[in-house]
Amino acid sequence: HAFPPDIGQGINTGLADVVALDLALQGKDTVTGEDATDTSTGGTPTLKSNIDRYQKQHEPEIASLIRLARFGAPYQYKQPHRIDRIRLKIWTANVVFRLLLNKLTFGLVPTQCIMLSQNSKFTFRQVMRRADLTTLTFKAIILAVLGTLLKRKFGLPV
Repeated sequence: HAFPPDIGQGINTGLADVVALDLALQGKDTVTGEDATDTSTGGTPTLKSNIDRYQKQHEPEIASLIRLARFGAPYQYKQPHRIDRIRLKIWTANVVFRLLLNKLTFGLVPTQCIMLSQNSKFTFRQVMRRADLTTLTFKAIILAVLGTLLKRKFGLPV
């Protein structure tokens, strides 16, 4: 089992991989399902080029799924250490904060990535891209506010 059952994507991902691998072995593009051409041989895809294309097309998606599994719901097993209990509270606050912001902004701020992953319209790459963009935006806002407060405190022009 490649993924812990934290996010419920193990069997789903396995079945999607079987379908994509079947398409690749048939010489089709695993994303579009269209016939693929092998640029190295100038025409008909070889088994090696089919497998290479499958790997190239799925590696970023699987990397995103692994990140989602690590960050999506990491503290559901009641780890015994105090730091884990603290991290669980921080993680829970993050989920609640993002959910509230999502509701207050009428969807402008995406929900937490584990919830967003349940939407079948998004790939795992899109889910993690949205989560990363939201986190980056939060960091920029916090830094801007801190910068403004520090400027005011030390009498610097704003």
